[in-house]
Amino acid sequence: MTIRIFNPEHDIALASNMERFTAPHAGRQLRSDLCYLPALWSDEGDVVIVDDIDFAESAYRKLKAERKPKVEFCTMEQIAHVLSSSTPLAIDPWGWDLAIRFQLLSAGVPEDILPSKDAVQEIRLLSNRKCTTSILENVRKGLESNTCGENLYVTDYHSFLERLQNDRNIVVKAPWSSSGRGVRYFLNGEQTENAQNWVSNVIRLQGAVMVEPLYNKVKDFGMEFRRDANGKVHYLGLSLFQTQNGAYTGNLLVTEAVKRDIMSKYVSLELLDEVTARLEKELSELFSVLPKETAISDIRFGVDMMIVAKEDADGFLLHPCVEINLRRTMGHVALALSPLDDIKEGNMAIAYDSKRYHLKLKYNYM
Repeated sequence: MTIRIFNPEHDIALASNMERFTAPHAGRQLRSDLCYLPALWSDEGDVVIVDDIDFAESAYRKLKAERKPKVEFCTMEQIAHVLSSSTPLAIDPWGWDLAIRFQLLSAGVPEDILPSKDAVQEIRLLSNRKCTTSILENVRKGLESNTCGENLYVTDYHSFLERLQNDRNIVVKAPWSSSGRGVRYFLNGEQTENAQNWVSNVIRLQGAVMVEPLYNKVKDFGMEFRRDANGKVHYLGLSLFQTQNGAYTGNLLVTEAVKRDIMSKYVSLELLDEVTARLEKELSELFSVLPKETAISDIRFGVDMMIVAKEDADGFLLHPCVEINLRRTMGHVALALSPLDDIKEGNMAIAYDSKRYHLKLKYNYM
């Protein structure tokens, strides 16, 4: 039996690096409204922690998914009761941070089935955006004519300003941040006072910013992975998703074969497969520094990528590592909800109706 929990505020919790962390209202509401999501990748008999059991059961019952394991929903306050009757084999959150570790520990989860603080801190360090630099360089070696991507880890405001003046159009990211919230765009070498203050504050609080070129993006996508108990990284599938102003909005729900066919219109499948193999190797090596603890021996994570139009408009380039998300992603949700055959396609979106967040699913027969 595994205890699972959806903690989408994870990225912000990593940035705060505090045990007694309170997420912003939007993060708390997203966690509450979509609390049932881990049921989709659960095994029969697993426990999913939710805020409201009746709401979670109702939302899960209405979900149109081909695979819906039978799970038990319980609140954080009921965990001690669950543990008294059965010992969990593992704890599986959306992502590990000090805050979720403290919440589970405070609720009565034995410390020996939780990751150590040192392990969580190592996950935090590996979640820093600067880790993409070496991965990007190694994955692109020998593939430069068909790929793009570079970034710079800037630790002082003067260096940021120098890069802005040289490159003119750049994207600046906080080392730790949630989707869309830790990103600023700078055009024509100009900056507002608010943007200037934001860069200065991020450098002061997090020690640096990541500076990247602003690419002519054509398509967002990603690859989902799993790190097994032996430390080896395995590819799970493609994620074709949409964003708006840098924030996630939805996913295409189709088979892997259909996704590969879509991607083949932009880049060769040989290139895609080569990048996949290189990422498996490079990420296995990158994550080898993680302590050999049972609690973090099996981790799901994703790598965001994009298709970029060439400057001469003659074809496309693959950016193989925009972000490394050392946690579950909405791409994993999409994999759990994707149809099992090619006669069906769907879309998944996160919608807000002024009261609640909803997971919207729409399927059509092809």
